[in-house]
Amino acid sequence: MIGELLVLYNTLFNYFLLKFTQEITGLYVKRSRLLLSAFCSGLIASIFYQTLIGALLSFIVLIGLAFSFRLQSLLKQGTVLFITTFFLGGVLTSLLPFLLNQSDVTFFILCTAIAFIGLTVIHSKWREMMQSKIQHSFVVECDLELFKKSFSLKGFIDTGNECTEPMSGKPVHFLSYSAVSKDLPEDFHKALLEWDETNPYQLKMFPTYVYPRVRVLTLSTVQQERSTVLAFRFDKLKLCGATTKEIFEQYVVFTKQDARYPQDAQMILHVLAL
Repeated sequence: MIGELLVLYNTLFNYFLLKFTQEITGLYVKRSRLLLSAFCSGLIASIFYQTLIGALLSFIVLIGLAFSFRLQSLLKQGTVLFITTFFLGGVLTSLLPFLLNQSDVTFFILCTAIAFIGLTVIHSKWREMMQSKIQHSFVVECDLELFKKSFSLKGFIDTGNECTEPMSGKPVHFLSYSAVSKDLPEDFHKALLEWDETNPYQLKMFPTYVYPRVRVLTLSTVQQERSTVLAFRFDKLKLCGATTKEIFEQYVVFTKQDARYPQDAQMILHVLAL
């Protein structure tokens, strides 16, 4: 009975480790293949219990059956699996004095829960880190020229922003109001605050130099909420990232809700800025 339980424990933990490794490395493998690999490796580990040869053979079988017996798999998936095994083993070892006082059923449930929660937390943090790394690659330095004023801003190229000005078809970017409010021309700043969304086409409060550059747009959010905004045509936008790019006479919309801008950006750029 003890042997069967040992095989069950090893198989279950091996499956958790393989599933985690698969998610991290992005390699698709059928569940049946992962289970077969986990079982064979668990069986070997149970037969050659607490021997170096058994541990090594179990590891090679675990990686080989799941991800093919290739050097690349041993290096890539094997490295992730090796590090994860050490982490999970360290956590369980540190809690072993408490776990050994429990019944067999409780011991099994607690070990399973610790393994599942631990790997889930690591996977979640890894995804956040990778998402942040990917987002950072879309961060650029921006020099915006608007109404004869220059603004140095941190921009983020949003691949989901495909908003365009309907008449010209030109891209629309989103600019943090708080990032530029102190440097806007006084007459324009005052008019912008007086503009009423419920009466959007009433633009008499704006100075004459703004009229040729302003457009009234209706935007729809992901939540299907519609809002009316003003878009202003800028003179020039220079982007400095992996490459330098200059954009002329496109549109910006001022937004007050800039707390959700990724990477602490001050400007959300259109996808065509790539």
